[in-house]
Amino acid sequence: MSSAAAPNDTGRGRGRVVAVALVAGLIGYEVLTHWSVVSGRAAWLGAVLSLAPALACTLWFAVSSRRPAFLVLAAALVGAVAVLLFLRTSAPARTALYPIPSVVIYLVLLWMFGRTLMPGREALVTRLARHVHGTLPDDITAYTRRVTWAWCLFFVVMAGTSILLFDFASLETWSLFANVLNLPLVALMFVAEYAYRVLRYRDFSHVPLLTAVRAFRQFGRQHASTGHGG
Repeated sequence: MSSAAAPNDTGRGRGRVVAVALVAGLIGYEVLTHWSVVSGRAAWLGAVLSLAPALACTLWFAVSSRRPAFLVLAAALVGAVAVLLFLRTSAPARTALYPIPSVVIYLVLLWMFGRTLMPGREALVTRLARHVHGTLPDDITAYTRRVTWAWCLFFVVMAGTSILLFDFASLETWSLFANVLNLPLVALMFVAEYAYRVLRYRDFSHVPLLTAVRAFRQFGRQHASTGHGG
């Protein structure tokens, strides 16, 4: 019995190590990006780091989708355009590239969530909840649709705030928001929604927050690999 449990324990241990390494890597990336932006010592590095998430997402879709060759080509074109911009433009022009990738990512997320709110479609958060729980009560179905709307509003606010701060505030203030507070605000949105849901729907069987995050990641992998857009 202990030998059967050992592989599961080992797998969970490795999963924790990977999760810790991923979080540490993300924190290190954001700190380095913020430093490169506010220090002014390496405008090209700040531009490269700012473009990195968009390029990484493109490569992830290339690996996960059924048409990797097309997406790899798209990633290569993005990289080539970025290199040309860095080689041919001045530091101020490179600085203007800073907000573009994060805003584009938020707009893509807005599109992914928002298109599932069209008439006749099932909201993305509702689909995720069904993936975790199976059959959902009517009130939870309605609630998860409202949560999908809330995420759409969140993405609009984040993209709009980034643009406004970049245009009207200092570069340091914008970078603090876009490069340092970005992930904590997303995490806060997850935690706030989960806390409200647990308090509002006490009779519903809620899964732990980390379980929901893992389910969301698994759900995304499955639909990316099968090409189902919903």
